[in-house]
Parts: sequence; C-alpha cells; structure tokens
Amino acid sequence: MSDKTFGELFWNNVDKMLEENKKGLKDISRFLESDHKKADNLYHRLHRSRSEGTNPSNIMGQGIYNYFKRFDEFLTVGFLYDELDEE
Repeated sequence: MSDKTFGELFWNNVDKMLEENKKGLKDISRFLESDHKKADNLYHRLHRSRSEGTNPSNIMGQGIYNYFKRFDEFLTVGFLYDELDEE
C-alpha cells in the first residue's frame, strides 16, 4: 500500500485520465455546470481540492466519475482510488 492519502490517490488517477483524454479540470466543471459563473466557481473548488490533495465532496466525486464514464463505460468508481502500477 502506498503512503498516499485517499485524496492524493484520487487526484493522481483523475490527472492521469484527464491527460489520456486530453482534457482538463475546466472540461469537468463545464460538464457539471452549464452556467459559466457556476462552472468557474466549481473549477476553483476542484483546483483547490486537487492542489491540497484532499478528497472532493461525494457530489463532486460522483460528477467527476460520471464525466469519465463518457470515455469508458466499463469504469468503476474504485478506479479513482486505485494505485496504478505500470509494470
């Protein structure tokens, strides 16, 4: 097991998925919020959570999971907390 917190594991895997799909946090915030002002506020909350390595709220975490389901219908929510070993 890694010494990383759940939040750090979550964001490492989110960053990896964003990179693989050539997307960013702004894409997630726009997916979750259609209103531009609300999307900007959500982006700042996501960015702060990622910077601090903290778990997002359940609602934000579920929204992020739903965003990635668009790219891979077979994803499970557990992938967000898996430690990815590329060996």
